[in-house]
Amino acid sequence: MKKTNALMIQPKTPQTFWSHDISLKAAGFKAVMPPLGLMTVAAMLPENYDVTLIDMNVRDLDIRDIEQSDMVFLTGMWIHRESFLKIVNMCHELGKTIVAGGPLVQSAYGMPGNYLEADKIDHLILYEAENNLPQFLWDYELGIAKKVYDNKEKPALELTPSPRFDVINPYDYACMALQFSRGCPFNCEFCDIVQMFGRVPRTKSPVQFMREVEDMYATGYRGRLFIVDDNFIANRKAVKEMLKLLADWQEEHDYPYLLFTEASIDLAKDDELLNLMKRSGFTSVFVGIESPDNETLRAANKNQNATCDMDKAIEKIQRAGIEVMGGFILGFDTDTDDVFDRHLEFIKRNGIAQSMTGLLAAMPNTDLFKRLEREGRIIENDNPHSGDNVDTVLNFVPVMPANKLFAGYKRVIAETYAPKNYFARALKVISRLPDLKMTDLYMAEPWKIKLADSKLTNHPHKRKLMLEFVKLLFSPFGAQALWFIIRASRYGLLALPTAIELAFRGRHYVSVAGRIAKTQPQLAVCENKREPAPLLLKPLPSLAK
Repeated sequence: MKKTNALMIQPKTPQTFWSHDISLKAAGFKAVMPPLGLMTVAAMLPENYDVTLIDMNVRDLDIRDIEQSDMVFLTGMWIHRESFLKIVNMCHELGKTIVAGGPLVQSAYGMPGNYLEADKIDHLILYEAENNLPQFLWDYELGIAKKVYDNKEKPALELTPSPRFDVINPYDYACMALQFSRGCPFNCEFCDIVQMFGRVPRTKSPVQFMREVEDMYATGYRGRLFIVDDNFIANRKAVKEMLKLLADWQEEHDYPYLLFTEASIDLAKDDELLNLMKRSGFTSVFVGIESPDNETLRAANKNQNATCDMDKAIEKIQRAGIEVMGGFILGFDTDTDDVFDRHLEFIKRNGIAQSMTGLLAAMPNTDLFKRLEREGRIIENDNPHSGDNVDTVLNFVPVMPANKLFAGYKRVIAETYAPKNYFARALKVISRLPDLKMTDLYMAEPWKIKLADSKLTNHPHKRKLMLEFVKLLFSPFGAQALWFIIRASRYGLLALPTAIELAFRGRHYVSVAGRIAKTQPQLAVCENKREPAPLLLKPLPSLAK
């Protein structure tokens, strides 16, 4: 069989709250996490495909990389669109066969406007690769490959191979990534997960997932592990079966991995599940809180939040030893004038140190987009929402006057990440974690996990980390960071790793918040739309790099 040189490219991610640029630099890493999608696709290719993977968050793409390839595989999300299109144009000009898939391709293909420049892409793999990639590869070998492969069936995840860890350097990344499930039983109006993966959660078998953990362990990597599921607890029965195996494995191997994931707030209602996550080494979870207002939550079909006491749920998760990172949204139709104060108060009283507040985005194919389109409120232009949770462009006409919405949004960001406020929340969450004093000779779960967290011996960049920590302390941010770390130490020596990490993260969040605060408002022209026209925030020239 003829050998095919396959080049896989992960586009560049711009600076956002999620990119953690400053924290990564401090720790000596190059990117947050590896391109799990491309690593999985690489494992699906036949043996005659020689794979090279270039993550542009790790190193730049050289024209020679493209010239030496026979076929280019490309993926990305909305946030990668600018980088994605540059890559498409480069490869197209060099006459390379381009195969593209992933969330951006699925959402943008067929939309009005040339957001994807699909005419330059040879083959589009829509929906899930397990159904569509094998058929494309078969057709390609026969010389009869089509432009579009769009089998919408939801494949069983038993078909998904273990990702190829050999195509990356694990220690380029702050954490590794694995997937256990796809799909979510909820149907929030603004979310596109159901449109992509369905409402019936599908999972890998527990044994299959543990085999992937073992494959990762064999690489020698030790450290953070992100379970990338959009709602990790969507299939309770399956996840509990897997966690029982994972918890035992982690204990037997002295907790080589500290885990985090995304889950719905009803995690707090299931004591068995919460305990299994704690035993398995989960140290944080991202929860989509969206709004403190029940009317808003119900209007957005976020009923799982509206029907619980969110304050008690958050505290319960925190006291299990799992930090809650929160996602919040401003710009709902039901938002009232006091929504900004209510967001700030909710974040403060719940000790949500890592709080991501963004403006509502009408993402393609969501129920929200369809409703706003029917109401004539979608703005059709060449600058769609980027997919960044702190994008400063509205792609629809809000109910609240745009000037008021943006001014309130900027105030929430500024006050949330004023260093004094950030460290107060960080200290509160540390105070809610289980006892972090080494008062017992027997190191049971919470202590074992925190002890693993405190070890620098396996950190690949420990010297650089220590140097950057010293630099942090002597920075303008340093005095407040040091005082926070000193106060956190009263909760036990094992609180220090969490405190130091939160200090590094805080410096990044404060930097991004400062960038948002310096944006200049400019009214957009909005033809055939009702007033008020939405406000677009444009970065200052010096910040646009």
